Amino acid sequence: MIENFNIPNSCKVGKKLFKKQFIENFSLNINEKKLLSEIVDSITLEYLLNKDNINILPFTDEEKDYSEIAFVKVEILSQDKLKQISNIIQNIPYPLIVVFVYQDFIALNLSPKRINKADSSKLVVEESYFTNWVDTNNLSSLEEQFLENLDIKRHPFTDFLSLYNSYLDKIIAFNASEYSGILSANEKTKDTLNEIRSIELTIEELKSKIKKETNFNDKVNLNVQLKKMNDNLDELKGRI
Repeated sequence: MIENFNIPNSCKVGKKLFKKQFIENFSLNINEKKLLSEIVDSITLEYLLNKDNINILPFTDEEKDYSEIAFVKVEILSQDKLKQISNIIQNIPYPLIVVFVYQDFIALNLSPKRINKADSSKLVVEESYFTNWVDTNNLSSLEEQFLENLDIKRHPFTDFLSLYNSYLDKIIAFNASEYSGILSANEKTKDTLNEIRSIELTIEELKSKIKKETNFNDKVNLNVQLKKMNDNLDELKGRI
């Protein structure tokens, strides 16, 4: 996956980041320390892009600081708890493009950040985006296209915020392709995907309640709700 970005060697770092650094420098809770210890195998700062090593301008304003972008590879021992592990990694004080590796599977995470108004030296994650796991030994044509689209030459060199947002757009289009069958997205795609994820969670909760419900009438009402949720889900998927 890292090679798909085709980043110039001038930006190469290739530095191992030790778990001890995360424990000493960031306020991790007990569960996070356990995940770091038991599930994370290695963390590598692969590339650090800044105005000194690539012809891209920094972007800063009152809310955002995209002076640099770091590309980080995280090798893990389990596909579970990916979001929790990402929360740990995203403590690194740069806008990050994170590649998770589990055996022959890869997943990408981007988490846009804003400046912490209480402490301007810190960045706060606004929201996180993940791809599904991709089996590098069994790529579909859409997955091949997605990996090809990671090439940095296919993204704008206007400034680092534009570059980061362009990669984010590629993730959104890839996630949407699960429903549309094409790598394409518009300004409404992100919101529609969020609605889909939310309804899918509600459906899972309803299914769990239906299994546990013993009252016949209550079970019927839950099934009616489930039918409505599934209809809403189908309608949303049709919009993608």
